[in-house]
Amino acid sequence: MLFVLALQAATSSIDVDARMARLTALYDEICLRTFPDDKAVEAIMTARNAHELSPAEVKVTMRDDPARGWQLADDKATVWIEFPPFHACSVRWNTPRIGDLAPYRAIADKYEKNLGGFGPVSPFDGDQGEIHIHAVGEARALPDKSSESLFIFDQHITDPQKRAAGATGIVFRFVHQFAPPPPSGGAK
Repeated sequence: MLFVLALQAATSSIDVDARMARLTALYDEICLRTFPDDKAVEAIMTARNAHELSPAEVKVTMRDDPARGWQLADDKATVWIEFPPFHACSVRWNTPRIGDLAPYRAIADKYEKNLGGFGPVSPFDGDQGEIHIHAVGEARALPDKSSESLFIFDQHITDPQKRAAGATGIVFRFVHQFAPPPPSGGAK
């Protein structure tokens, strides 16, 4: 019996890590090498036969932020484009645990090294209702005072009853974002 449990745990770990590697490669292709060309992202999603989410489905995740999203059938992951003022590309999926981030770090480090100027941002931890959100990342300032960032977000349900009922998974995402310059602080 212990052998069966160990084999299931090992298989689950391999599956999570293999999926992490596949979705990291997708993030690299779509969000680092193609984005911010929204039309090119759309063309890749069409070529992959991804299902475009309806405006109502987009609203569930993005609320009132202008965006488009696509569901990928093979990994049950989604690809998102958020439109300015925060222009972002993300790959999101549900997972029982985070998995090996080495593939992500390799592509993010390469991207950041090629462009230069990236530094760590303060980690974010916050709650929105019964969901806890954690984010880490790096950013660089651009000449027009806007910024470019790479983030990793994970979120999970904190409600003890829902967790006891099995809602223990993680919603995970990689994000490449261009943010507008901060407000100037008003007229003088």
